[in-house]
Amino acid sequence: MRKVIFDCDNTFGLADHDVDDGLTLLYLLGAPTIDLLGVTLTYGNGSLEEVEKMTKELQQRLTLSFDYYSANQAEYLVKQVNLYPNEITILATGALTNLSEALRIDPNFFKKVQEVVLMGGTIEPLKVNHRLVTELNFSCDPDAAKSVLLSQTNLTIMNGHMTSEAFFSRHEMNQFLTLVETTINQDTLKWIHQTLENWIKWNEKVFGFSGFCNWDMTTAVYLERPELFSQERYNLSKNQLTLTKGRMTLTDKSDYSIKMPKKILDIAEFNQLVIKRMTLAFKKED
Repeated sequence: MRKVIFDCDNTFGLADHDVDDGLTLLYLLGAPTIDLLGVTLTYGNGSLEEVEKMTKELQQRLTLSFDYYSANQAEYLVKQVNLYPNEITILATGALTNLSEALRIDPNFFKKVQEVVLMGGTIEPLKVNHRLVTELNFSCDPDAAKSVLLSQTNLTIMNGHMTSEAFFSRHEMNQFLTLVETTINQDTLKWIHQTLENWIKWNEKVFGFSGFCNWDMTTAVYLERPELFSQERYNLSKNQLTLTKGRMTLTDKSDYSIKMPKKILDIAEFNQLVIKRMTLAFKKED
């Protein structure tokens, strides 16, 4: 079992806000090879207060079993990596404030982490269905992002270009809902359906497609099925990280190489695995 801490900005259920953190949480809870130690909350998709509110609601409505932290998150991170040195993978899908603060508390923090998988950053202008999109996760706290990117830890970055390929359609939503309808009550099913449908409708207005980019889900799928992604490595420039806009600069000469997959190799297989794992989150206690 791979020990994982999920550092996220979940806003599942909040009107006109992204759902991918919440779905990624379901994946992690349903994955048989993942031991989710805890969830540390950050901001990005919404304020920390909104993220805490929606994470509490998600947990209660879906009767999910996990521990989350909206205060002293960095202390929790430091405690866990010292308890399990070189065993913990951190998935970080929002502002990187908690990870940066953990480094401030313990200068050896990143040396004790097995791997850090980030969702965020761009290397050129980011377009979704031909529309320019502003980078969010790294630019929320650019100083924190820089400290994490230059930490020399075992780092994998799922950037905005690749993760925009993780398209989850209305058809796949209906597949998922059909599979879980016998395991949860109708009120819960209705809430999940309404949340996902509302987000798809928002995307139809903004981007013109019937679905949404399941950005953060790439981090969880990568842990179980890295072969579903291309295997590129790049060198990060230490001096040219313009992270106020989330933009990373690559260089041919650097002593710091990071993994940054360029493509999802089979999006159909990717989505079927996502549906399977999310469904298992509701059956794990059976």
